[in-house]
Amino acid sequence: MRRKNAFSLLRRIYTSGPLSRADLVEMTGVAPSHVSLIVRGALNRGLLQERGLAPSNGGRRRVLLEIEPGLAALVGIDIGRAHIRFVVTDFAGNILTYKWLPTEPDKGKDHVLRAVHIELESLLKQFAGIGAIGISHSGVIDQRAGKVILWPMVEGWNDTPLRQIFTDAYGLPTFVEDCVRAMALTEQRFGQAKGLRNFVLVSVGMGIGSALFSEGHLHVGRDGLAGELGHTTVAENGGLCSCGNRGCLELCSSATAILTRVRSELEHGVSSSLTHEAGDDRDKLSVELIVAAAKNHDRLSERVLSEAGMHLGTALASVVNLLNPEKVILAGMIPRAASEFLLGPLLYNLRQRALPQAVKDLPVVVSQFGEEAAALGMVLTAAESVLETRCRELEVA
Repeated sequence: MRRKNAFSLLRRIYTSGPLSRADLVEMTGVAPSHVSLIVRGALNRGLLQERGLAPSNGGRRRVLLEIEPGLAALVGIDIGRAHIRFVVTDFAGNILTYKWLPTEPDKGKDHVLRAVHIELESLLKQFAGIGAIGISHSGVIDQRAGKVILWPMVEGWNDTPLRQIFTDAYGLPTFVEDCVRAMALTEQRFGQAKGLRNFVLVSVGMGIGSALFSEGHLHVGRDGLAGELGHTTVAENGGLCSCGNRGCLELCSSATAILTRVRSELEHGVSSSLTHEAGDDRDKLSVELIVAAAKNHDRLSERVLSEAGMHLGTALASVVNLLNPEKVILAGMIPRAASEFLLGPLLYNLRQRALPQAVKDLPVVVSQFGEEAAALGMVLTAAESVLETRCRELEVA
């Protein structure tokens, strides 16, 4: 019980600090004498530090407590379809370094893992005191087993035991999670979901996924597969998806779908300024080029982006009706680059299809984080494990 209390108190400081001893008593219901004892032990062992005084409310000003930033360094890694991203932070989440590499998944799983190992070994030499590793992956993840179940559109990753691979290689606690859930953890701690208990984050990049927070907890489902929004049907007679279904949202609104649609239209002779931009090499087309063309009133680009937004709105209407969230956060390259073309159609379809009461006054916002969000979320996951382990050292009589 004492150890449980210690972790509960320090976790509260980690996620909501800085806090005073009186704040901890009010928030947790733990007796003041136990709070004082646990805090004293944590200060003596270097888990906490005192950080100034709270504003006066007429009485004695309370001393504020926060987790010691130097408790451990942490590594977050995000393996996406286009890039692998690395972030090293101190225990307070301050970024010490951020790097990225091309994923090149077409070169095979061993190539990707080798690239991760090389960079990780370099970071372990560069930063002393790394306490844990967190890895997010854009495939379908079994978080409990720490493995990739499958990676749609990328072969060779089925049942890859990521946690075991990295734990065995480095002897450090390693955690594996879906990349969109990792983004949502970052939003909850530092971003537009701070203080919210019910929200949905939807990431629209090369693929589409979502993370669902209900009553303050990340909902993962029976087998850890909750949130696979990209593989819900929005076009019943649509094309065949890599998951085996037809008409998936990912085939309609992802970056991959947008690029495929524009290339197909150009090949069929549709007039567009992109014909000049890409020439005969359709592989030169990028989301950035399409968005730039839309900003210059290219009708093809505007139409494809608008239709992607409409399909997203259709899918989100079901999510909103089911979960009744306080906020919807859009993340990933498409909302960041094309929000001015995406949001209008998305909101129109969402309001047309969701219950009026559920969508009334519902904020739909674009995340302010960049591509580091998932790696940073994995740092937060790793930090809680390190903190729990260190709390076991607190022998409170």
